[in-house]
Amino acid sequence: MMNSTKIGPLRVRPHIRGSKPSGRWQLDVPGRFTLTGRRDRILFASKTDAVAEAKSRLREIQLKGAIRGHTPARSSFTLSDVVRQWAEEEESRVRTLKKRASSLATDLQRLHAVLGFLGGDDISHIDERQLVAYQEHRLAMRRKPNTINGELRSLRVVLGWVKKRGLIHDIPSAEAIPILRREVALPTPMEMARIIGYLPPNLALLVRLLAETGVRKGEAFYLTWSDVDEINGTVAIRSKEGWTPKTQHSERRIFLSPGLLNQLRRHPKLSRWVFPSREPSKPITRFDNALAAAVRAAGVLRNGNPIHLTPHVLRKANATWQAMRGVVPSVLQSMLGHAPGSRVTERHYIQAVEDTVRQSVLELPLDDALATSSVLTERRD
Repeated sequence: MMNSTKIGPLRVRPHIRGSKPSGRWQLDVPGRFTLTGRRDRILFASKTDAVAEAKSRLREIQLKGAIRGHTPARSSFTLSDVVRQWAEEEESRVRTLKKRASSLATDLQRLHAVLGFLGGDDISHIDERQLVAYQEHRLAMRRKPNTINGELRSLRVVLGWVKKRGLIHDIPSAEAIPILRREVALPTPMEMARIIGYLPPNLALLVRLLAETGVRKGEAFYLTWSDVDEINGTVAIRSKEGWTPKTQHSERRIFLSPGLLNQLRRHPKLSRWVFPSREPSKPITRFDNALAAAVRAAGVLRNGNPIHLTPHVLRKANATWQAMRGVVPSVLQSMLGHAPGSRVTERHYIQAVEDTVRQSVLELPLDDALATSSVLTERRD
């Protein structure tokens, strides 16, 4: 066929309309390589564009063949190639409820950064040196160590998937960047009561819920009245249309204090959302300015400055208060929605409070011992 080009099982040729070339180019994809099982014809403005798309599709066909064990003259695959195929399978897992859509979104966001640096590299050539170079690159961009470590964790997930399919022999790794634990100024329960007193009623209830239960801000924002059991005094953190909890362990039932429950019962039900925004059909999404104003009005200071308070700080404060009350880690993990045995709870959420540390100071009874020693010395003399 005049001017046609074969690229593997694909063909690029001039588009014919009414027995005459239309000036565009057509990519023919055989039915065995389409989702419908029927031949696909795709039009492009130029032959260059059609050939580029054909080569991209050929690599995907070769990759799928390699994964299924039907390897044609095997070529190398780039990280971008395998991430596209991995994402297709993960989307299938989301549709069959084996993975949360939010988890896939997080992975894809992290991998977007990785592909910007390593996307064109052959997967068999990615090694520790390249991972360390990536860490240096991201640090130079002033990205936080925790962010970079998360990006490489998502990359390891993809490379583990690649290894399982026999395309690489080993999964490269690089030492994680140390994360310095940053002390966060936490309010005391009495200070929180003062701050809540300076908030308008709807936000006072929201902040009280965050402080007393330690729920994540999204869990509070997307709380509906159907999640609230006013008889048994609980709220259910569960999936709903348009929102899912962070992990499977985040789905849980939380008990409310009598005061919080009574306040919820009196709260006007103006929407399906417990905390609607100014537009009742939508939940609230932020209240930073109001919370900061309440902190200033309450005069809650640290080192002469108003304490920096956010929903996440309230979550850490709740975990610390509960630990100070003697709540055991396994119960605390369940309350916060962490996985059983997770080290995240103690590492990131339980923060030693100075007064508690001061009370834990141990002093040996040396004064009594020294007094007794002095008496014995005098008797010997």
